[in-house]
Amino acid sequence: MLDVLTTSLNIMQVRITRSRLAGEPADVLIQPRLSGIAAMDFHRGAVAMAEGERAAEQAMPLVRELLG
Repeated sequence: MLDVLTTSLNIMQVRITRSRLAGEPADVLIQPRLSGIAAMDFHRGAVAMAEGERAAEQAMPLVRELLG
């Protein structure tokens, strides 16, 4: 039951995010690859943070370019 609730919340979050980005596109969108990490995988926080850092580092050239 908790898994179904978590999945439905994830779907809702994705749809809201897509809707907002369609109306106000971001200059830079950083999307870490977290498909293998579930909402309740708190024990995998280090993995999630490392992926976020990797994605941010990858986006930095574009951020620097946009900042001039």
